Amino acid sequence: MDEIVIQELIATWNPHFEDLRRGGWVGTVSREKYLTRIEQLMDIRQAIFLSGVRRSGKSTIVQQLIGRLIEREGVPPQNILYLYLDDILVQPYLSLGSGMLDQLYAYYKEKYNPQGRVYLFLDEIQSVDSFNHWVATHYERKEDIKFILSGSRKSLIESDTATLLTGRNVVIEVYPLSFYEYLGMRNVTVEDGDGTLLGIYRANYHQQLSLLHHLGNFFVEGGFPEIVLAKTQEAKTAIANGYYRDIVTRDVLIPNRIRNASDVEVLGLQILNDFAKTHTYSSLGKPYKLSVDTVKNYFKYFTDAYLFYESKFFSYKTKESQDIQRPRKIYIVDNGIRNFNLPIPRPDFGRCAENVAYMELKKTSTLVSYWKGKREVDFVVQNGRLHLFNVSYTSEPHEREMVGMVEGLEEFAIAEGLVLTKDYFETKVIDGKTLEFVPLWVWLIANCKVFFRELRNS
Repeated sequence: MDEIVIQELIATWNPHFEDLRRGGWVGTVSREKYLTRIEQLMDIRQAIFLSGVRRSGKSTIVQQLIGRLIEREGVPPQNILYLYLDDILVQPYLSLGSGMLDQLYAYYKEKYNPQGRVYLFLDEIQSVDSFNHWVATHYERKEDIKFILSGSRKSLIESDTATLLTGRNVVIEVYPLSFYEYLGMRNVTVEDGDGTLLGIYRANYHQQLSLLHHLGNFFVEGGFPEIVLAKTQEAKTAIANGYYRDIVTRDVLIPNRIRNASDVEVLGLQILNDFAKTHTYSSLGKPYKLSVDTVKNYFKYFTDAYLFYESKFFSYKTKESQDIQRPRKIYIVDNGIRNFNLPIPRPDFGRCAENVAYMELKKTSTLVSYWKGKREVDFVVQNGRLHLFNVSYTSEPHEREMVGMVEGLEEFAIAEGLVLTKDYFETKVIDGKTLEFVPLWVWLIANCKVFFRELRNS
């Protein structure tokens, strides 16, 4: 790389070297829960890896962390190096792989001569081949570097080369805004009460209609920050269209060298249309004459890009839960990506509510499945012990939701289950099983208090 190019890139990415007022964190809305968790990890040696769907806010969180290190912790600005590796100006040099990182870091060390610990932020690291080798090498040399990395593909932390960082990094998954964060961005304040579901319900009952209004908007536009902040429906649609194309092109088609882009695109649109329903790989591929193996591969690429998720049938028998012929339910990382990318938008509040609940459970649970006997249980959550959830976004829960929940509780010998409703709060005992009916908005606010599953070391 030409030294002039390196100088320009370092200066452009790190305006805080010269003027804190130009720092990338200035004017952004704080993602407090993520920042608090990351700050708890800053004193350990392991690298921190922020992983999640493109445009979910990883770069913003990184910038906010830089601001806190400088303004709260007193870290000298020139001890914090930020490299934005998805920059279009970097593209001509990506063929250098980790050699590019060598040149950028060597120039920084010589130019700025930082004393003490260096905080090295490698943002959108998926663009650089062999970055795991480079980070592992510096880590094993016991250099005083705190690595904070971000990436937009799950394969980065599951690949063969990722094993080089096994035990050397902690992974935090970043999602679009939760409903609680969405309310904050809309300047809506909610009260904790005593912190229980009932306490939150009572403390905020006076503004329930307002909260339902915002939840309805959240169902439609989702939680990607730029979409939420856009002023017009046209702007929201344009941004969401661009996001979807960007994710599919850069995180599905290109890294997996897929030639038949049209097959991937039509499969993706079908899933967007039929989210939160049960599918088999065979049923997904049949309209387009795609083989089961092809659909399975394409779907994995979608999940590696954090765009789609699947919920498998729950069974204590591994053979049943892994059966490829058994239907699985498919969810989307964000409702807005779905609603704004359909040719004819069709927000279905029932399925949107189920999708929101699923994505919230993913943040705090190690395994989210479904179960079906005569009736269906939307979510079987395995987190130490089993918990059963149904979503019935109505003011009066349907009988099928109650019957299905009781059937599931009997199947797994569990005493109580939770049914998430629109505005119905009640406890019922049916056939000896306790059913808690809780408004979804209450549960979403409460769930933000347990924002992360236990840390994953990888």
